[in-house]
Amino acid sequence: MIFARLLRLSRSEARRKASELLEAFWLTAAASRPIAKFSGGMRRWLDLAASRGRSGRFSTEIAREPESGRRPPCAPVAWTHPRPVVVAPRCGDGPEPCARRDVDMTGPITTHEAVPRIARPQLPRHALLRRLAETEAVAILHGSAGAGKTTLLVQWAGTLPDPVAWHEPGDDGDLPFDVIEEQAATGAVLLVDRAERLSEDAIGRLGRLVDSHRRVRVALATRSARTARHMAEACDAPVTCIGPDELRVTSEELAEAAPDMPAAQRDALLADSEGSVTAVRAALDDGGDVARARLRRRLLDELAQRPELRDAVLAMTLLERVDPDVLAAWGMPWAAAMEAEDAGLATSDGDTVGLTPLVRGLLAPDAEMALPAAHRRRLLTDAVHASLIRTQPLAALRVALGLRDFELATAVAFANWVDLLEQLHDTYAVFAEVPGSDLRGYPALIVMRALLSNMMPSTRLRALQLLASESVFQRVQPSRGSHRDRVMYRAFEACALRVTPLADHALPLLRRAIDDYTALAPADMESLGRLGPMLYVHLGISAMYLGDEGLAQWCFEIGYAKHREAGRADVVDPLSMRAGLAAWQGDLPAARQLLAEADAAEWPPGWRASSPADFFHLGMAIVAVEDGDPDAAQAWLEEAGRVAEIVEHWPMFAIVQARRDIAASDAATGLMRLRALRSRRGQAPTTSGARSLLDIAEADLRLALGDLAHARRLAARGARHRAAGVLALARVEFALGREAEAMARVGSVLATPDLHPRGRLEAELLAAAIALRTGRADDADLILLRVAGLLRETGLRAPLMFVSSRDRLAMAERMERAGVVEAAVLREPRPSVLPDDAPESLSPRELAVLRALTEAGSVDEVAARLYVSRNTVKSQLRSLYRKLGVGSRTEALSRATALGLLEGEEAGEGDDD
Repeated sequence: MIFARLLRLSRSEARRKASELLEAFWLTAAASRPIAKFSGGMRRWLDLAASRGRSGRFSTEIAREPESGRRPPCAPVAWTHPRPVVVAPRCGDGPEPCARRDVDMTGPITTHEAVPRIARPQLPRHALLRRLAETEAVAILHGSAGAGKTTLLVQWAGTLPDPVAWHEPGDDGDLPFDVIEEQAATGAVLLVDRAERLSEDAIGRLGRLVDSHRRVRVALATRSARTARHMAEACDAPVTCIGPDELRVTSEELAEAAPDMPAAQRDALLADSEGSVTAVRAALDDGGDVARARLRRRLLDELAQRPELRDAVLAMTLLERVDPDVLAAWGMPWAAAMEAEDAGLATSDGDTVGLTPLVRGLLAPDAEMALPAAHRRRLLTDAVHASLIRTQPLAALRVALGLRDFELATAVAFANWVDLLEQLHDTYAVFAEVPGSDLRGYPALIVMRALLSNMMPSTRLRALQLLASESVFQRVQPSRGSHRDRVMYRAFEACALRVTPLADHALPLLRRAIDDYTALAPADMESLGRLGPMLYVHLGISAMYLGDEGLAQWCFEIGYAKHREAGRADVVDPLSMRAGLAAWQGDLPAARQLLAEADAAEWPPGWRASSPADFFHLGMAIVAVEDGDPDAAQAWLEEAGRVAEIVEHWPMFAIVQARRDIAASDAATGLMRLRALRSRRGQAPTTSGARSLLDIAEADLRLALGDLAHARRLAARGARHRAAGVLALARVEFALGREAEAMARVGSVLATPDLHPRGRLEAELLAAAIALRTGRADDADLILLRVAGLLRETGLRAPLMFVSSRDRLAMAERMERAGVVEAAVLREPRPSVLPDDAPESLSPRELAVLRALTEAGSVDEVAARLYVSRNTVKSQLRSLYRKLGVGSRTEALSRATALGLLEGEEAGEGDDD
């Protein structure tokens, strides 16, 4: 009456309208009852009846109950403005048997209980609504629980000009086909929700109905792919299927619904929710919490009727994905997981099944209440042992660390070391959930966390802190942990020392660690899995940078043999190191063979473009330089990435880059590149050996540019720690005309034990050049025979750039007289770091006069300073000018400065400029 009067109806019209609506909605018997005593269902019926008084234009059809065919007292009414909507509800007896759902009171469809209500505002689904509008006969919405299928159907129904009939299968999986036939005849659009409950007979009958009524359109919302497949088989009419991927909320839809949300936050929300409509709405606080609660109740009701499925689903909430082995360990059939997928609760990738994030999140609290803590722990531990340790290492590690079962976590780490390191950020996130102090006494876990930290620039300091703390703990409690774990830790500790200030003293400790590691029992080594050979590679890298390249080569060969024996693709890691080291040392035949083997090997995914391929690229670049192809060498260096961004081997890349630039006659660009690199890295490498490499590279570049003073200072510093540095200094001395000093340094290099072929050839070539310059032709002939043998055996050519073209031609003439065929190699044109004409060596008295010129102002002052006559100074100055090729005092001082003649014998042994 109140609503009627508000609509300006007369008293008589209001009474008549009220009586009509009370009768239509079965409320006549309750008309005199106080509203306070109405049940919830009766109140909603009263609201519905009152709202109907607002318009005289409506049409209502009450559909019969599927099971009995009666018009039940709780049957909901549907109305439109101005068209009818026909509703066939799923309900039972009583005033309120149907689950209440929300209603959008502003759209073109307004219904009660049977047709779901959708909250407002809604996620825009324009593209999907267009897909549905273009449907010719049958549309199937297939998605998991919470995918928004029902919501989409309701939204679509609100856009249709035709009558709409809403159906849900009964408990027997059937539909009221007598009613549906009548509806189809009138051209109504048939909407079937929860179609996964349809029986095969009902699907077949629905398909025949579609084929017999060409005007009818049908849309089914289902969680099961079976429904979609059977419906497509049951009818000849076109079937449009909107699958799980298409039902996911898109970034564009979310941006329209939440325009103020940052793009990164939208992407994170979509990733976490997997595009589930219900989950997204909950995050947007758009009625989602109500929808989640309603969906949870419905899922629990469904699972309560299927105990076996309920047990499996609750157990599956413990893990993201399970496989047959996990379920077998839990004593559950794999069919239960398939049943969960068919019910729209899970997804399958063929090998594993996992609950959708929405379902897992909804049911996790119920699983925690239903499964005691001890039982959950046992289920998780069994899952790790049965499968996860082999198939899902990251999940296994997360479980083990979450249980604080560090022995289990250690087993997972050893079995999947490389896999876990490759998942850098995900694995680090798992470790970040555990305080570092909790891991103390479990060296394998400390080492893995340290390695993960070291691989990210922002956390490298944390890596050293972890190792230092564990080192102290291991020394305080040396018996803690297994022998295998302690040996493994000491090996990693020795490796780590190469990046600390203690690097120069770490070689003895490294050798002891290698001996202990090699002595491990076969069973212990086997238990390390892929880590075992990988650790040999790391030990070899440390030996290489600490100056024992022979030990490094042995470690790489052991790692290669163990990977090859196990048939692992990881073999390319030690193979790459062997190939690069062989090229570095100048064993070109071995390097070419190993590089070809590495190039033809099957690399693990992503390895060819990451650090395991660094030495492969380095080796290919060295070989290209040897072949006289600097362009190819540059391409291989660039394929490894920017030298400044290479984590550890950048000093070796820097020296190869410098030699490539010299070979390309572009030493000036090479010097600028090297100086920029040293500046960008900020600080020098920790090990003296690595620092020496940079000094040697810059010394050679400056020598090629004629900057002998700087070249000598850098080479002198590099000579302290590497034989290659001694050779670089000998080259500078030779360029300065100091043949005796140069020959002494060459002799010390040739006396080095186990000198590799490249160093030996460079030394022999320089010795031959010195012998020829000093007139010792017979000595030169003997040396050149050894040079010819090295050229023939190694195939090396790049060392020839370290003697001048004039000296190479002189050597070629001597070799041709002796009938040595390798003479042709020396005649090949190539750049050189040494000038053709070295300055004549100055006598000690001439050097004294030259240095006195820097302080004295006249010939008389120089004579007085040196206690010699004026004529003696004038004579020595004439000789000095002639040897330097200058004509004045100013020119002499300038030339002497460039040649480094004004510096002391030990010049350049201070800090870098």
